[in-house]
Amino acid sequence: MWPNLKISFFLIIKNKSLLLIFISSLFLFTSMFYYNVYQINNNIVYAEETIISVLTYHSFTKNESTDYQINIKEFEKQLDYLVTHNYSVISLTELTEGLRNGQLPPKPVIITIDDGYKSTYTLAYPILKKYNLPATLFIYTDFIEKNSSSLTWEEIREMMQNNIEIGSHTLSHCNLLRYKENEDYDKYFSRIKREIFLSKEILESKIGEKVQFFAYPYGVYSTAVQNIVIEAGYMGILNVNGMNNSINANLGNLNRQIIFGNISLESFVKILEQRPLAISKIFPEDGTVSIDQYTKIGALLSDNNINEKTLSLKLGGAKVNFTFNPENREIAFTPQPHKPLIKKSYIIYISAHDKNSNYLRQTSWVITIQ
Repeated sequence: MWPNLKISFFLIIKNKSLLLIFISSLFLFTSMFYYNVYQINNNIVYAEETIISVLTYHSFTKNESTDYQINIKEFEKQLDYLVTHNYSVISLTELTEGLRNGQLPPKPVIITIDDGYKSTYTLAYPILKKYNLPATLFIYTDFIEKNSSSLTWEEIREMMQNNIEIGSHTLSHCNLLRYKENEDYDKYFSRIKREIFLSKEILESKIGEKVQFFAYPYGVYSTAVQNIVIEAGYMGILNVNGMNNSINANLGNLNRQIIFGNISLESFVKILEQRPLAISKIFPEDGTVSIDQYTKIGALLSDNNINEKTLSLKLGGAKVNFTFNPENREIAFTPQPHKPLIKKSYIIYISAHDKNSNYLRQTSWVITIQ
């Protein structure tokens, strides 16, 4: 009896040890789908968070770059940087599948190109093919075959054979929040719904494939507009809020970074390295449309590892004076009585640097004052 008891006790202890080893191994294996692990000088291993950059281009040129037109050699330098520094350039479809499965390759990056300019085919497409990189074109259908500066349907279909996906950018690239003259709500709503639904139908009929992604023209939207896009059956909706995404990215509101033509390679790298800033609340909510020109704007921060001295709050590209309460960690701006907010759409940016690194963290969202 006693020997059997000893053996049983030994097996229990052994099995517990094996179980602990198995659980530890499983945890490490699983976490590697979410993080890139790296070693630093003091031999402590840290988990590097997964950052997803969705880059947005517009037009390409052999001449000097402008705001929305990038010199093709500079574009190639950026692609070369991505390849040589081991970024995983993936398609939006691959991103969608990865987010749903919780499995993404290391350092994921997505390339998107808006509008449908001819230079996408003549200049950017050969470079993308050279590096065998995927991209998504967001097209507004009224522009296709309009003039010598626009793509043709034949060119679009050819690019689709080589890693290029097609998404909708509406029919006419209109501001989806702006009423036309003498237009009431019912007429406005009907027109916007047509922009979103019919562009999808036209694209699908021309390319022979489902169109799964939609990008807001000018990056402006409201909750009502977002609901129409969802109703139209798009799988992913993209803004241009100017921040990167985390592993918990929302497919109904994916953030994109506009890559302007005059950007330096150093600034390009900083965009890739930017981290999301953790917040527990924003106000007003994303997509808010308000008539209050004195509305309070801000957020409650939940990230305790930021350097509070580097905090910044911007409306569009303009820095504003803000208050910060370290007790409830509220950062906020309230317009002064003599200086109300201008009636327009704003991208709100709140940013700060990490305490122990040079990484910039940023959160951003859209509001509109009408």
